[in-house]
Amino acid sequence: MKINVLKTAFNKAALAALALAGFAAAPAGAQNPNYAPGDLLLFFQQYSGTQTVMVNLGAATAYRDATANNLNFVNISGALTGATPGGAAFGSTWYEDPTIFWGLAAVRSNSTSNTLTNGEAGRTIYISAPRIGVGTTGEASSALWTVDSNGSMTTGSNNIIQMQNRLATQSVTTTLIEGTGASYVDDWNPFNILGTPTDSFGIFPGGAVQAFGVGSFGTIAGENAEGALDLNRILAASPSGTVEPGTLREGQYQGTFIISDAGSVSYIAPVPEPSTFALLGGSIVFGLIRRRRAQRD
Repeated sequence: MKINVLKTAFNKAALAALALAGFAAAPAGAQNPNYAPGDLLLFFQQYSGTQTVMVNLGAATAYRDATANNLNFVNISGALTGATPGGAAFGSTWYEDPTIFWGLAAVRSNSTSNTLTNGEAGRTIYISAPRIGVGTTGEASSALWTVDSNGSMTTGSNNIIQMQNRLATQSVTTTLIEGTGASYVDDWNPFNILGTPTDSFGIFPGGAVQAFGVGSFGTIAGENAEGALDLNRILAASPSGTVEPGTLREGQYQGTFIISDAGSVSYIAPVPEPSTFALLGGSIVFGLIRRRRAQRD
């Protein structure tokens, strides 16, 4: 059940990423002050390319709790085209290039403990699923992920953490652009010899990434989209007290991310479930009854 207003955690990454005035490297092993475990990373790579891009979009749990859209909250065009010094040279029309792929991933830890942090146990994975069409705004238009075993949740968590650690230790900003030799974006989002994605992070068959292509993807929430990714949240453990416990190892839709040809990223929140509307309606009625009683007293 979605219960909180969209958190200001969006702003932490958004404001910093908006600058994108160069991509300073961190000393080897240094901790990036603009990254924390569990932050949601947006990543890009090109089939047979030489560079990858990662951009921090803030705490993944902020999107878990979101009930409001956040349109055009960050622009990453310079990171993709090389217009900003140090940016990847994907070209000015990267959004028309079917060899360029993007995706989302986050995990806070690979711990098997049921100890909760921000309402979640370890190995809670946030991962993208390519949206197959415009569909209905605020609803998934992709097949939600199912992970086959507890061991696979550990495998996926370890591999996502390995990718995240590059941003954590090799940058001091919200963005990291680096060659494929050092990056783990390409290692954990591989392709076959035909340029088709295979298993992302070792556990998501067919890939958690989406290719761009000629022509617009469509209009979503009034915004032009060149690509659209549905965000899944997958639990490995469901101890008492978790937020939205759900079903273990089955994806829960957490909203949609879209990107425009100008490089602006938007988040589209899920439409509340009918049960949520019922609870909200009940709360409103209860509040009105209490107020009327108070006025009579």
